[in-house]
Amino acid sequence: MRAITIPMFCGLLIAACDPSAELPGLEAETPPASLQSSEIAQAEPIQATDPESQSDTVATRKTATIDWSSARADFAARDIEDGVMAQVASGGALAVPVLLPDQPVGIASVGENALQFRPLADGYFAVQPGEVYDMIINGTDRLVVRPDDLGTAIESNISFEETMTGAQVSFSRYGASYLVEFMCKDPATAIKGSCVSESDAVAAVETLLLAGTR
Repeated sequence: MRAITIPMFCGLLIAACDPSAELPGLEAETPPASLQSSEIAQAEPIQATDPESQSDTVATRKTATIDWSSARADFAARDIEDGVMAQVASGGALAVPVLLPDQPVGIASVGENALQFRPLADGYFAVQPGEVYDMIINGTDRLVVRPDDLGTAIESNISFEETMTGAQVSFSRYGASYLVEFMCKDPATAIKGSCVSESDAVAAVETLLLAGTR
């Protein structure tokens, strides 16, 4: 009995230790369909984007065409009262016609409430301090255009928008783009809401006067 039992026991041990041996009643698991090589081979390759095919729709920054003739005509037709109207040195150094509040332009030493003006290579910016908000006027000849555009800014209506720090009004005139920001003095503006209403902001922008041109 011992001569027969020992070989049978060893045979069972060998079968249990051999990873290639299959136990009765178990079949090999079929890989999921998502992992089958036949479907992977049929997957369509990702097409690379051709940059030349999108060249006609790419926007670029260009210099606007300024209507200096209209600006000069409006500048000459101004109705100056008491000589207090804001005015800056006109000439070829200006990149865009300058629109400012109806106040004299001051320098830093005049006082913190004076209207400050600074020309830039592509336009200008000015700051009019106030008790409730500071008004910041930006003018530029830079445009974001597409290749088929003519490089001119269409005269646009005034657009009002609230911001985290107050509000802003944008518009175009003489081919230039203008942005007037109303920076509220209250630190809680983002929570309480803007310190200037749309009607007041638009009214302030509409009172801006032409203060300089070429």
